[in-house]
Amino acid sequence: MPTLGLLPVVMISAAVGGAATAQTAGEGIVLDTIQVVGQGGIQAADSYAVDRASSPKLTAPLLDTPRSVHVVTQRQIEERGASSVYDVLRTTPGVTLGTGEGGNPMGDRPFIRGYEASTDLMVDGVRSLGRTSYEAFNIEQMELVKGPGGAYSGRGGTGGSLNMVSKSARLGEEFTDLSATIGTDSQYRLQMDTNFQLGNRAAARINLFGQDAEVPGRGGIEDDKTGAALSIVGDITEATRLSFGAYHSKSKGNPDFGLPMANQAWLDATGDTRFGTGTTSDPFEPLGLLDHDKFYGSFDRDFREVTNQNAILKLEHEFAPNFRMNSQLSYIGSDQEYIVSRPTIIEGGLLDRGLRSGKKDNTTVAFSTNFSGETTTGSVEHAYAFGVEYSRDKLRSANLIGTGPEDSRGVPQGPTIEPSDPFTFSPYDEVLYPDFSWDEYGLPTITRSKSLYAFDTLKFNDQWQLNLGARYEMFDVQQQALDSDGNRADRRRKDNIWSYQAGLVYKPAPNGTIYASFGTSASPSGQCASLAGGSEGAGACTLTDGNVNLEPEKTRAYELGTKWDLMNNQLSVTAALFRTEKTNARVQNAITGEVELTGKNRAQGLELGVAGQVNDRWGIYGGYTYTDAEIIDGGGDGSTNGNDMHYIAKHSLALWTTYEVTEQWTVGGGATYTGKRFMNAANTSALPSQWRVDAMAAYKISDRANVQVNINNLFDEDLYDASHVGLFANVQAGRSVTAKLNYRF
Repeated sequence: MPTLGLLPVVMISAAVGGAATAQTAGEGIVLDTIQVVGQGGIQAADSYAVDRASSPKLTAPLLDTPRSVHVVTQRQIEERGASSVYDVLRTTPGVTLGTGEGGNPMGDRPFIRGYEASTDLMVDGVRSLGRTSYEAFNIEQMELVKGPGGAYSGRGGTGGSLNMVSKSARLGEEFTDLSATIGTDSQYRLQMDTNFQLGNRAAARINLFGQDAEVPGRGGIEDDKTGAALSIVGDITEATRLSFGAYHSKSKGNPDFGLPMANQAWLDATGDTRFGTGTTSDPFEPLGLLDHDKFYGSFDRDFREVTNQNAILKLEHEFAPNFRMNSQLSYIGSDQEYIVSRPTIIEGGLLDRGLRSGKKDNTTVAFSTNFSGETTTGSVEHAYAFGVEYSRDKLRSANLIGTGPEDSRGVPQGPTIEPSDPFTFSPYDEVLYPDFSWDEYGLPTITRSKSLYAFDTLKFNDQWQLNLGARYEMFDVQQQALDSDGNRADRRRKDNIWSYQAGLVYKPAPNGTIYASFGTSASPSGQCASLAGGSEGAGACTLTDGNVNLEPEKTRAYELGTKWDLMNNQLSVTAALFRTEKTNARVQNAITGEVELTGKNRAQGLELGVAGQVNDRWGIYGGYTYTDAEIIDGGGDGSTNGNDMHYIAKHSLALWTTYEVTEQWTVGGGATYTGKRFMNAANTSALPSQWRVDAMAAYKISDRANVQVNINNLFDEDLYDASHVGLFANVQAGRSVTAKLNYRF
């Protein structure tokens, strides 16, 4: 498939050659006034708002794009002191978080518009299927494209997709940015970002960082990280650019599942109803009587190591002023291994800390070729893009051996204690927990995808535009396995998927749009094979005997919205009403026990957004999202019908703003609100609503140096990020104070 994908490039190159003339200008090759290649929608680091997304598949400026696209820029990442993608997501409006455990691995797990998007994370436009944890040191911006993304990103993408855009070398610029951070809880971090010329036609950029830190307010949990990234960009000719990027990061620390949730065992043993009674009107909540700074694991046993690496080779060529090509060959790899203690209340009201573990290795090889341009047919102007994409993902897992005593299910157990016991099970007990090791990696799960897509924005006049898009994807997943006799017992699923999108745009003024759009997506069985545990339940998206023969789940969505660029086009404000419907969700028949495509659910709501500059001194970024996500038909005995979909907050709000008081002083702050989130389909367990407030102040020492102080979780609130089906609650970091010195030369 990669060879076939290159044929159009070779043919067109032979026919057109380098006929176009161009000139190098800053970050891109510009022919007349049209930007051809380079950074695309990447804006300056000091901006909250962007005009275009990085992907050529979004064929119009964001103002004229008939769907919700939210961009978190480098400025906000740096001002908020975010060090990871997880840090960014927890303060992004409309995004809630989930967590893994054992078979369902730990890693970044966002939910967008009511639906999980952990397999819809992109690195420079390439899907990263292996669930892992990403760092922010090499991210230029994060683009959240909401609504069913079948045409845009392929299978899945029910609620949206997230693209992490890497920092790229900049032609014509030379700089070195150094920063040193020190903070409470033994937080130390060094970072360097340097860009330099390699002759007249090429540039290189190097990003390095190292962190030695503890998680604030979590009793000494370590969070150590290192990373390095390289980008080289060169103009082969005036119309051809070649770029290469490589990335490596590694983190090592103590995995932390936080506090146990109250449950029926707690209620039966204690009669304590302060943390819920397990009904939909009074669901169980985290056991707030326990210390939030207490780690219920073992510092001598529990660990998590995560390694991420990628390499991208990109060729960009302009055949003519209005016709361009972008080809990209990508490799993405990740592996992680961990042992973690799961704090759970069991019979008698005791706290059990059973061991959970995981070892995953994932590699993705992908190739894409995109052609984009502008043309006119009659009186209609077109901005179009079409291309091919191919990817091959390989995921392997290994199991832990030598883990000590097990319960009746074969799950390794830890010492059972009273919840109020002030001691963790440390030092390491070599009798209870003998030396462990991993067995060999099992047979891999191989996922292949081949896609053809096309998009077009048709401009009829200054007021009316029509956006159309379609994708045809050939999806093939093979989950290899052995049966109890050692014979191959593979499961395989193949699907040919059509996805569509259409949007009508009306512009009552040059700086404003009103739009209506429609889109579809499909979620085939096995789209996250080997990532969601081995459950035979209907909801599992791994391949099982129950779902391997089922057609994909299908989703359709509608959106009505408006976008305006105000304050001399420096401030973007948006509003949208949305509704997403899944009409053939996988559910389990209560009588036969078979998995069927008869379930229904939907998410609908309102989104408001703002990003940019109110004036030269006052910047703002934020949004509010109301999401009503409901199970219409959950299968089984119908007991979940009408319940809220779990992990989704009805109300979420995030606001960040800064003000330049003087030429030297800038102050800023933000607030994030997350409403109550049910943790299971029965709606008997929930995380409470919560507010988080952050603050920042920066002082400009000179043109080259400044210092920035951040106070996150200013009021030291007890906050929760996520839960796994109501067993435990991940505790967010407590109050932290950091000071960062930045120097540019």
